[in-house]
Amino acid sequence: MQPKYRLDETIYSHLYPNPKPSDPQNFTQFLQKHLVAEVRIETSTFYGSLETVEARYPGLNYSHPPHRKRLGRFPHHARLFQAFNDLGVTESEIQRFCRWEGTLWARQRYERDENTVVRDTTGDEIGPWVDRRKREAKIQVKTDIEVEFKSMDEDEDEEDEDTPLSSVGLALNNRLIAAAAAREQGIDLGLDDPEFEQYLKEQAERGILPASTLLGLGLIPRPVNEAGSGTMSAAFS
Repeated sequence: MQPKYRLDETIYSHLYPNPKPSDPQNFTQFLQKHLVAEVRIETSTFYGSLETVEARYPGLNYSHPPHRKRLGRFPHHARLFQAFNDLGVTESEIQRFCRWEGTLWARQRYERDENTVVRDTTGDEIGPWVDRRKREAKIQVKTDIEVEFKSMDEDEDEEDEDTPLSSVGLALNNRLIAAAAAREQGIDLGLDDPEFEQYLKEQAERGILPASTLLGLGLIPRPVNEAGSGTMSAAFS
């Protein structure tokens, strides 16, 4: 576990410029007391246990940002990474220097000695990336269509509300009932409103008012033979 290069002395001096008696006296002690312990905690937390080969040889790369972020949560690794940055240690120097338990160097040595490859299962449960922007665009198109249909329906409702039939209201209903009742008793009240009579005939032609209503009001003549082949529509011509 002793680092091969004398970079360890430079890093140790940066970490402990004035070491106390209770502090590690060299980088090897710092490694054994703090770094290896933090690596084991991180590995056990990440994999759940140390029973698998992958967990025993996690291949932590001290120059790889995701691995540095994982290990940087621990205080002594955070100090080590800060020392790398302050001293300008290069990536190749880091790879040569970081040769202890849990590192990429340890995994590569195990793979070489055992003639095997430790499969990384970190991303096995992560599904393929889906561009949700396309899905959101489809949803937006559908929403626009629905809004357009809704707007058209509302416009039609407004047009229906503006028709003269809905504006006649209760007064028209009472007027028609009174006129029909009087007609049944042989009394012709008459509507005395040519424009209104024409409107009622147009409504009957459109099928909105039954022809019997016009007959009851005396606005159209009764057929000579109701059982004949003549149609009520002929009276409108």
